[in-house]
Amino acid sequence: MSLAYLVGVMLGNGGVYGNYYTVFCRDPNLEFINFIASMVEELFGVKPDIRRASKNQYVVSTNAKKVHDFLLKTGFPKGRKPINAQIPELFRHDIDVVKGLFDSEGYCGMDIQTKREKQHHHPFVGIEMLAKKVVVQAHHILQLNGVESVYRRGKPYAWGKHYQWRLTVEGRDNVEKFSEKVGFRHPEKAEKLRRILVEGGILRDHTPRTLNG
Repeated sequence: MSLAYLVGVMLGNGGVYGNYYTVFCRDPNLEFINFIASMVEELFGVKPDIRRASKNQYVVSTNAKKVHDFLLKTGFPKGRKPINAQIPELFRHDIDVVKGLFDSEGYCGMDIQTKREKQHHHPFVGIEMLAKKVVVQAHHILQLNGVESVYRRGKPYAWGKHYQWRLTVEGRDNVEKFSEKVGFRHPEKAEKLRRILVEGGILRDHTPRTLNG
């Protein structure tokens, strides 16, 4: 997987901070954490630290100066990602960024509605972020790859001052196209999408993307 993918993951739940501290990923799934760690080692020649940040959360990080400086040179935003964060220009047309974003921040589900005693299944995939520009840019990349999506402004969380921005892929045909073009490498999300595709009747059989696929 490419540097663009790692940048997408980091835009979702990583960051580049002071004192050369770089967080690549925060996630409860250890298999995914190890996958990101191995990618970092392959890309930068640095073995990152893996630690348990809480009972249900792991973090992959490093204090390597060369990694910190390199990511800043690519245009990755420093510090707490502000609401005006953007996908670095170098990766602004790269579908791998979107793959990383969805692996770190994505979710999927099935909206089931009953009309006239008949159930209608409406699958969806989405992400939510404070950074509107990242959402709009991801929407554009999906469009370039033939995946229809929509973005909407949501409400601030709890006592937050800033609006959340939601990017969703909705409907059977669009979710199937998302699965083909983007998919999930995160094990739990990949399995959930597989169930939606197969058990929801979209496909008779479907093999989701894997960490090594």
